[in-house]
Amino acid sequence: MKTDIRRLGTSAQGIPVYTFRYIWGGPMFVGTMAQDLLAIRPEAVIATGSGYYMVDYDMLDIAMISLAEDAPRLTDEATMALAAQAARIRSPVSVRQPFVQAAL
Repeated sequence: MKTDIRRLGTSAQGIPVYTFRYIWGGPMFVGTMAQDLLAIRPEAVIATGSGYYMVDYDMLDIAMISLAEDAPRLTDEATMALAAQAARIRSPVSVRQPFVQAAL
């Protein structure tokens, strides 16, 4: 379900952080892979009946963000910092809306 996958590094909590696009197009995203979390943070992964995994980003120290196509290219560290900052400014009363990620 994803293409153009590139590992950026690891968050402060040990979460692998990637950039990727979905195969149906759209912007570049920064986030993590549910398959990685199964081994290190299984409580942040929800398995659906259709064989897909969802990441509960409210349980992580990063948020999934999209990068504008016309934005200047950032370093890997700056990109990871944006995802971490987005997680810190989330409202603690936000409705959980895990993002669907396909099982590999």
